[in-house]
Order: sequence, then C-alpha cells, then structure tokens
Amino acid sequence: MTQTDYHEQFAAVYDTFYGNRDIAGECRFAAEVLELSNGRATSGGVLDFGCGTGSHVLTFAQEGVAATGFDVSPAMIAEARAKRSGATSAAVRFEAGSFSDFCAQMNGARFAGAASFFNVLNCLESPAAMLADLTLLRRCLRRGGRFLADVWNGAAVFMDEPRPDVRHYKPGGSDSAEFVRITVPTLDRVNQRCALRYRVLTLDRANGRFAEFESIHQLHFLTPVQYRHLFELAGFAIVDEFPKGRVGERISAQDWYISYLVRNVE
Repeated sequence: MTQTDYHEQFAAVYDTFYGNRDIAGECRFAAEVLELSNGRATSGGVLDFGCGTGSHVLTFAQEGVAATGFDVSPAMIAEARAKRSGATSAAVRFEAGSFSDFCAQMNGARFAGAASFFNVLNCLESPAAMLADLTLLRRCLRRGGRFLADVWNGAAVFMDEPRPDVRHYKPGGSDSAEFVRITVPTLDRVNQRCALRYRVLTLDRANGRFAEFESIHQLHFLTPVQYRHLFELAGFAIVDEFPKGRVGERISAQDWYISYLVRNVE
C-alpha cells in the first residue's frame, strides 16, 4: 500500500469525497457576511485561503466576484486550474506554495475580503503556524476587510470524540467503479490534536483492478476562547462567532463546526 499525503493522490479524489457540499450556498453566505455586495469585491476581490480544488473560487467568479484561491498543495491547485473555464464572469487566479511567498507577491495589493472553508486553519502544523498565517492574511486585507473562518470547536471535540468511519462513493455515477474511504481518528486530548488516517481503496470491477493508498492528516483544534485569543493576537477585531451558517446563535459544546467573522482594523 502506498502512503501519501494531502499534496498527492488525495487531491484526485477530493471532489468525489466532498462534492455533495452546498458550495453555492456557502459562497452566498460568505458574500453576505463579508459584505462583498454592491461591487465591493470587483476590485481586489476575495481570497479563498486553503481553496483545495477551487470550487468556491469558481463559484464566486460565476457570481461576478473576482476571486483568488491559495493552497499549499500544488496537486490541489492543479485540479483547480483544470476545472477553470472561460465561462466565469469575473477574474480567477490560483496559486500554490508558501503563504508568505504568496503574500510577498501581492506587492501591497489588498483583498476586499477573505474566507477559509472546511476547517483549513485546523490543518496548519501548529497554533504558532496559525498565528503566523493569520497575521499575514490580515495584512493582505483592506482596512475594514472581513475574514470568515470555519473551524473545529474544541469543546465539542472533547464532548463527542471523532469516531472511525467507512464511506462508499461512486465516481461519476459509475456502476463498475467505487471508492471506499476508511477513516480512523486518533485523538490527543493533551495537545489538542487529531490524526485522521484515511485509507482509500479504488475498485475497478470492469477491469478487475484494485488500488489503495493511505493519507494522514494532522489537525489542531482549539476552544472558542483560544480562537478568540488567536485572532486578537493576529490583529483582528472579532465581529461575531456562531455555529457554522447560523449567524445570531450562540456556540455550544454540541456544535462541532463553528465560524468566526473577524475584521482588519488597520
């Protein structure tokens, strides 16, 4: 069995695993809370931090919002660029590599807003790395520009630990091909980390072929009070915190997925 990571084979199956998400709904919600309406994002646009295969970026562009997608994974960005077409009504850009290099390439240009979907911040290598990238991201935003971040709620993780999971997928509705994803989490309560070990099996019954690989994702999760402190250390002002997609509601220990809306005050 080959072992890989986020940068390699996982990118090729990413859209199959997560293609049922309401990308259009998430983009509409983000555009509203980031205040990107009335042409505010036509100049400067919106940054998708940790864009994966670029679905949110392309959806923003289809709605007329200039959008840039950044991801550390060249494989993910390759998938995103392959999906790009001339049908979008706004500018689209995809970049991979180091976030510090990306910010340097901005050469002082700033985004109107930014978003980070699907718990990307939790995938960074440490809370110190989160702080470093958040500080850089804030400097890439206009004064008053907002950032929406979806994250794991550490209080909920402690209350309801992640469990092993097996899921089956039919790529493209095929009857002969199937992906099987086996997820085994290992929780480190003391250091607030969770290792997600994915074992992915590809079955091609038509040709009698079988392949598998393993991908291990290390996630760091914080509690709400720690997230607030992190954003404030990065120089953001906190506008709101809420269960994902439910503005106006209070976060509870039952809400696994939560969101922070913060603002650049400089």
